[in-house]
Amino acid sequence: MRTRERLASVRRLLDEGNLDLLVVSNPANRRYLTGFTADDHTPDESSGYVVITRERASLIVSPTNLPWARAEADLDNVAVEPIEGTLTATIASRILSRQAKRVGIEDATTPASIWFDLQEALGTDVTLVRLGDTIDNLREIKAPEELDFLRQAARLTDEAFALAMRRLEPGMTEREAADIVRESLRAVGSDGEAFDTIVAAGPNAAKPHHRPGDRPLKPGEPIIIDMGARVNGYNGDLTRTVCLGSADERLIEIYEAVLEAQLAGLAAIRAGVPSSAPDIATREVFASHGLEAFVIHSAGHGLGLRVHEAPSVRRTSDASLESGNVITMEPGVYIEGWGGVRIEDVAIVHDSGHENITSAPKGTDVMQL
Repeated sequence: MRTRERLASVRRLLDEGNLDLLVVSNPANRRYLTGFTADDHTPDESSGYVVITRERASLIVSPTNLPWARAEADLDNVAVEPIEGTLTATIASRILSRQAKRVGIEDATTPASIWFDLQEALGTDVTLVRLGDTIDNLREIKAPEELDFLRQAARLTDEAFALAMRRLEPGMTEREAADIVRESLRAVGSDGEAFDTIVAAGPNAAKPHHRPGDRPLKPGEPIIIDMGARVNGYNGDLTRTVCLGSADERLIEIYEAVLEAQLAGLAAIRAGVPSSAPDIATREVFASHGLEAFVIHSAGHGLGLRVHEAPSVRRTSDASLESGNVITMEPGVYIEGWGGVRIEDVAIVHDSGHENITSAPKGTDVMQL
């Protein structure tokens, strides 16, 4: 565990922002900085906050989570402390006891009620400063052990996909197919689903995000399957579009265009290029096929402890890719009333290019089951 160096990176933010103390509420950042693996059930039911000063890092949890946190946290670098009274009161007491005047808060994941209660408890002498995504961005470049977990997650996702595809049959519902995917993820040894599995058949495949329902799978139509294994908190992410039986000419043409776009996006990945480059490359392919009107999302996103995280991979991004980034490449075409096609792999960014850690087959010769 790299707790010491991760906390050192966070502490540099204190100096950069002229801050005295940081309050971390994001569950992924909490895990990244302390080792405590609990998720939050809901935004207003946190499993713990982390208070970081230049000298000390404290993981503050409820009494029920105290044994769990002490069993998992890096106690050499993080003090695990129980909530005393309320969470807000406990955090406020830590801030006041350290005589902090400028306090950085993860505003995207801190409920407004806690923000307002903190401000009231601290008074006007303490200024709460929005941190935005500054701590999230520390997770952009993955350490070697993180890359290993992501490779394992990708491998198990591929294995589960192959296992599930052997069981799909016409007439079963999207929900039944999604259950098969979940069973396959468990069977290959995944810690669980990275996210709720998507099975979107026929016209439902025109929805990038779809909750599997009672619609039956029918021969000849596009079926988008989006799934991921989880390994030690790190996520896989795989999308394949398949067809039960023979695909018609329209599906073949659109599938080939999406695959061409995906390969162009992958070819654009390397350290030092704008992170917008892969997205732009896919859109150029779609434009050449007259399909740009049916593109409704960017070509990819960062992947790690969260399924969607930095770096951004969209045409409006002004950042650059760096060695150690892990991103997906998942261009798609969505046509209302007909369906859609999406193909997704996971790539590790290197100085000389990328490493595609997804091995599930793709192509018109294998998408027809």
